[in-house]
Formats: sequence, C-alpha cells, structure tokens
Amino acid sequence: MMGIQEMVQKDELQPLIKEVKQRLDDGYFDWDEFGIVKHYAPGNPEKRKALMENLRRIPLREFLAKSGTTGIAGAAYLIPDKIYQVMFDSAVEADIVADISIAMIPADQIPGSTLKVDIAVDESYKPKKYSSGASMPTETIKTVQATLDFTTSWGINFQIANDLIEDSQFDVIEMHLRNAGREMGEFASNEALTVLKTATDGDGTVNSANTGDADETKFRGGTTSDIKTAIKGVVDDGYTPDTMVVTHEAMLHSIIETAGAQYAEVTLMDSFVKEGWPSTLAGMNVVYSDVDTLTNSKAFTDCVTIVFDKDYALLSGRKRWLRIEKYSDPIRDLAGATVTARQDSVTVYNDSIYVLTES
Repeated sequence: MMGIQEMVQKDELQPLIKEVKQRLDDGYFDWDEFGIVKHYAPGNPEKRKALMENLRRIPLREFLAKSGTTGIAGAAYLIPDKIYQVMFDSAVEADIVADISIAMIPADQIPGSTLKVDIAVDESYKPKKYSSGASMPTETIKTVQATLDFTTSWGINFQIANDLIEDSQFDVIEMHLRNAGREMGEFASNEALTVLKTATDGDGTVNSANTGDADETKFRGGTTSDIKTAIKGVVDDGYTPDTMVVTHEAMLHSIIETAGAQYAEVTLMDSFVKEGWPSTLAGMNVVYSDVDTLTNSKAFTDCVTIVFDKDYALLSGRKRWLRIEKYSDPIRDLAGATVTARQDSVTVYNDSIYVLTES
C-alpha cells in the first residue's frame, strides 16, 4: 500500500497528475474523461485496482489536510479521484441500473447526444427449411426503433458550506459527499425503473395487473394477481423471468408469507429471520429498491413489483456519470460544486415485462 507522498512521487502518476491539474482549470472533473485511476497503467487492471484501493483506504481528510501550501506538492490533484471514489462507492449502494439492464452502454460508445437502437419485432427471425445446394431463403426483418436521449442532465448541489472547509471539518465533508453519491444512485435507479414500468419504447405490450389486495403483494393467492401470475404472464409470452424488482415493503407484506408450498410458507419467513432478505425467489434474482416510482413517492402504498426477463427487457446508457461541475480549486471551490449525470433507458421487448401494482 502506498501513502499520499508515495503516490504523487510515483513516475507513472506524474504525467496524469499534470493532466488533471490542466483540466481542473476548465472548472470540472469528469472521471470517465480523465480520472487518474482510469488512465493509470493501461492494459493492467490489477495495478489500477491496487491504486483505487489505496484511494479507498486513505480518508478524504488526509488528502485535504495535505493539499495546502505546507502539505505535499501534487496531493491536491489526487482529491478529485478520491471524491469520485467516495461518491461512486455510495452510489453503488442505491444504483441498480446495471442489475436490471441488458447492458450499460458507456460514454465512449455514445458519439452524440442521442443513440438510436433498432429492435427486431418479435417473431421476425424465423428459420426456414431449404434443400442441400439450394439458396438460403431471404427474409425481410421487421424492426422498431427506440432512441436513447442524453440531452437532459440532472444533478445535485453539494451541501458543503464554507465554514466546514475553513474549520477543517473534513469528516463532515466526506459525509456530504457520500450522501450526494447515494442520492445520485437512487435518482438514476428511479429514472430507469420508470422506463421499465411504463415500457413504451420497444416491441410488444407490457403485461400488467393490480393485485386486488389493498397495499399488499402476495406470491400466490392474490385476489386478482400475484407474483405467480406475473411469472406465468411473462412465460406465456415466450420469455423466462429471471429478475424481480421489489420494494422491501412488498416483500414483507406479504410475498415472504405467501411463498412456498401450501401450509409451509413459514419456512421462507424462518430463513428471512435467520439470514436476511431473500436474494433469489422462484429462480429469479431479487433486486430491492425503494425509489419513488415503486413506492408511491415513499408513501409505501400501492407498491409496484416488476417481474421480467433481464436479457430482453431494458437497455441503458450513460453519457456522463458523477461529473463534478463548477469545480477548479480542490478545496475552496468544493463548496459551490455540483455533481451531474446524463443517463437514459429504453425498453426492448415489452412483453418480457410484467408490472404488478398493489390495489
């Protein structure tokens, strides 16, 4: 493990530190464009991982404390990567976009502000028999088009006042950065789940129903519909659901208590008490999220559960992620900085999705 002084004196990092210094003059820091860790040791992910672990191990307060005129020369230009690491780790806790998407298209694969995606209409690809030596039959593939649109940015202001910086309240500053990261992850998840829930972009029609039970979701035995019905709905459309997005509220009331063999539902509840929240159910990966679009804006009434086939349901892309704007001086300008992102998602095969809403 390296300390701060060892890092700034490392020959391989010297040109990267100079590049970050130059880019900060433009008033922003975008890790994807030029983060020190991302561009360190090309072709050697193990060395990059080791450098990231160094950043993770050293508290932000040490970077800030040693970045002044009496500190370590160059330490200030490691701070943007450290801030990104703090926010990124916190965002991951709430960010489920990758867990529910076919793929996450990165910024370097998005040449402009929009990206058009051609989607083959279901049942368009059909094998046809032909005799040996004969020509392969030709077929016109029908497609629909969806557009990922990255023209709109969203972000959050750091809640960091000048007095925190002047009084060297570095641990409080790190707490605010962690909160900002988590909020960004939750917002990104809400954006993607809103698209998955409405499912209007791609081919086909989304499956949906109400449970028929007031503020309650059941695995089986629902008055109108339940998780078992949702699974069957996706299967009947030719897909195999492998992912379920659910709120903690719906899992407790009452998926856990109604799953399993009749008269033996208590076994799942026993497992929950001993081991925690179920991570799989009926062969599906269980993804938990309590964002607004699933919880009726945190009222936890009329909760939404989504059952779907991840390989066919949602495609997402990020043109920008956790960019620090209005930021040039690593300490003084942090008080007025914002963190921003540009993300969009589209559904692909809508009938691979079943949206179950509590009545």
